[in-house]
Amino acid sequence: MKKTLICGALLAALASAHAFAGVGSDAGALMPAAQKIADPYQRGLAEGWLDIAERQDSHVLVSSVYNDMAAKALNNGRHFIDGSVPFQPVYGQKNWPPVETRGKWVKALQEIERTNQRAAQSPCRGEDAGRLSALTDEAWKEQDETHGTHWVHGWDAIERAQKLAQKVNADLDKCVPPPVVVAPVVAAPVAVPAVLAKPVRLSADALFDFDSAVLKPEGHREVELLAQQVRDSGAKLHVLKIDGYTDRFGSAAHNKALSLRRAQAVEKALEGSGVTADRFDVNGLGAAAPVKSCAGRKATAAVIACLAPNRRVEISAK
Repeated sequence: MKKTLICGALLAALASAHAFAGVGSDAGALMPAAQKIADPYQRGLAEGWLDIAERQDSHVLVSSVYNDMAAKALNNGRHFIDGSVPFQPVYGQKNWPPVETRGKWVKALQEIERTNQRAAQSPCRGEDAGRLSALTDEAWKEQDETHGTHWVHGWDAIERAQKLAQKVNADLDKCVPPPVVVAPVVAAPVAVPAVLAKPVRLSADALFDFDSAVLKPEGHREVELLAQQVRDSGAKLHVLKIDGYTDRFGSAAHNKALSLRRAQAVEKALEGSGVTADRFDVNGLGAAAPVKSCAGRKATAAVIACLAPNRRVEISAK
């Protein structure tokens, strides 16, 4: 009977060992791929889990539910290499060693956890921080495995993580966060309504009576028509430019003042009709920039009629 039990136990041990044969070699074969990962923290995670797979494969516990630790660690290494498999937790919960008998262990685990939290919040966390995260899980697996028993093991795993945590802390102490590059704020281009794609030229003779800056009824209708086209476009105007012009007859001062009052009258009418802009640029330019030249020094009816295109209000947007 005893012989049968011994043979059974031996066969179980051999079967368990055979089940995980090849995990260590698989981990070694994956290591070059892990070392090519660009992100240093993720590279450390992959390398850390592959190291654990190789280590755990060498001392599988026959009677433990953690016999699959090596396979899970290999799986997690592959997860961080290419994401082809989901991450698998290797412990059920964080079971702290009894402080009355393992106070040194508790203190070490607390320090390791603080380092992991610090690394998680740092823009400079690197390869060692990734390895530490994996080693910490291995240490918790050891504690969870023997929870509730007098046999508490896992100091080797804690000590590995503890030594690496010291290095990670030293690296974080020297860390200078990369400078924050603030991209220049570029104003989005302002859509200009089709009606204002080119300057709109309104005849001053149609808008105003002679030598007047008060809009006539037909002038109001013309400005309202333009305002409706701008409103219908839905465009938000940055600058709405309104320039008033006169013909060459009259003094320069009079013409500039009259052209400004006319431009201001058009501005007021546009605003009253619901046209908005970040800024209105209103100018009186008098007889500047004529669009038509007409012979004759005297203000005869014929010359005044010829010069009508110069008497205008121009509206443009940008």
